[in-house]
Amino acid sequence: MALPIVRIGDINAAGGIALIPRPTVFSSMVPLAQFASLVSPHPCCGGGPPGCDAHCVAIVVSTGTTVLAEMLPVHKAFADIDNCAHPRVTGDPTVLVMG
Repeated sequence: MALPIVRIGDINAAGGIALIPRPTVFSSMVPLAQFASLVSPHPCCGGGPPGCDAHCVAIVVSTGTTVLAEMLPVHKAFADIDNCAHPRVTGDPTVLVMG
């Protein structure tokens, strides 16, 4: 299945934004998200049940190893899940990665 590639500004299921760009690789004029990019704080950061702190300092986690940019795996919407357990839900629909 072909999946959208994740760029900075793309969000996870709770609205967490991929923050750190790859300086040399762009998709539709937007930099790709850096491998293991930091994610903006998102709900339930700052309160709630145990484990909510993970949403304050999350990173994007890649499941792929075959498509690389800057010699590191790219991130894919719907296949890659941040370490806080939220999946990436947006990406560039014009650049697809087999997932």
